[in-house]
Amino acid sequence: DADHAHTIRCAVVAGRTSLQAHFPGLRHHRLLIRCQRSQREAMKSAVYLAWLLALCAAQEEHKVTDANNQFGFRLLHEIPASSDVNLFFSPYSVSTAMAMAYVGARGETQLDLHQALGYSSAGLTPDHVPSAHAQHTHLLRAPSNSTIRVANAAVVQNEYAVLREYLDLLSQSFGAEVHTGGLNDEHYLEIINDWVKNKTEGKIERLLNQPLPPSTKLVLLNAIYFKGLWSTPFEPAATSTAVFFNAGVHSVEVDTMHAQLQAGYAEDDETNSDVIDLPYAGLDYSMTIVLPRQRTGAETLRQNLTLSVFRRLLSKLSNTLVEVSLPKFKLEAEYKLKGPLSALGASKAFDDRHADFSGITGTRDLVIYNVVHKAVVEVNEEGSEAAGATGVIFYTKSMIVGVPFVVDHPFLFFIRNRQTGDVLFAGQVNHL
Repeated sequence: DADHAHTIRCAVVAGRTSLQAHFPGLRHHRLLIRCQRSQREAMKSAVYLAWLLALCAAQEEHKVTDANNQFGFRLLHEIPASSDVNLFFSPYSVSTAMAMAYVGARGETQLDLHQALGYSSAGLTPDHVPSAHAQHTHLLRAPSNSTIRVANAAVVQNEYAVLREYLDLLSQSFGAEVHTGGLNDEHYLEIINDWVKNKTEGKIERLLNQPLPPSTKLVLLNAIYFKGLWSTPFEPAATSTAVFFNAGVHSVEVDTMHAQLQAGYAEDDETNSDVIDLPYAGLDYSMTIVLPRQRTGAETLRQNLTLSVFRRLLSKLSNTLVEVSLPKFKLEAEYKLKGPLSALGASKAFDDRHADFSGITGTRDLVIYNVVHKAVVEVNEEGSEAAGATGVIFYTKSMIVGVPFVVDHPFLFFIRNRQTGDVLFAGQVNHL
């Protein structure tokens, strides 16, 4: 049997040799088949890897949205407000400017900012923050019927040594421009203000009104501009004067727009409020108005409105025929955010003894002096125009009747991207 098996093996080998002798391309053909199989498997692996990476990137982008919105609603609670003062700011602008500071933070300063900026609750790890912001900014800049512009910059004091890897990170992850200049020169202050004015289409003429501290070494800037036309415009001929109750108490007559339109609408007993979602052309963006049922209920509503509550309100929206009465309004607000940001847990970033921004300079000589934020919005029959700018200043150490939605007393409103979920602007109108 062993001899028989040996004979068969020899015959097989001889057969192969004979075939290869008659068909010299046979070995090459078999090798080519194996190579093609390997290439197909490699391509499958590469496609799978690319798909997996794209999926991971998409998840990281949405984590930035979640973090920014968590941060924005917490900041909404901390910004000082009174019944005779309106509130308006851009959560996106503040969080983006602070994110540029975050990527240069180290140690406990980074840990505190990670928590304060919402990265922890969103499940973002420190090493993924820069790339996630890069992808997220790209999403917001996607073509839309509305105009959205975002710009970032870092201004460094002449001859002050900032790590090249930090500036590269700002450029790659935030698309930040890098400028050097004399930050203590009043003329250069105007250059910064001109940059903001240009990036916000002239809506914010001056971000910095006072000279910077003599020891200022670095200013991080974010500017955001939004302009959207209503999907269903209000007819100017329908605008008339109507009563608005300032602070929910004092009646004044203001120009009020009126329209019957289809919009997302919800009634919510838990918050004792009604909600309308007015879309802009293209439907990528909308203004969400949360109107308390009590005339004096706006402040209580603001303090109780968390991101989870806001999401629940949005989930209740249903397309409804609504009779809308909405005042025309224009708001402008300015804040110094050191106090509110410290209250959110970022106090070490402002503390000479504890601030660690060694990822910016290689040393621990920088501390945030203050965070200046300015925002404006105008709402009329055509649509809305809004802008926000933030500076982080471092120094050493028909006949059918619809549901009525009459906005005649203080209310909260939010301009948001319906595709990504980002809340770009938030406000509370108390006084007109």
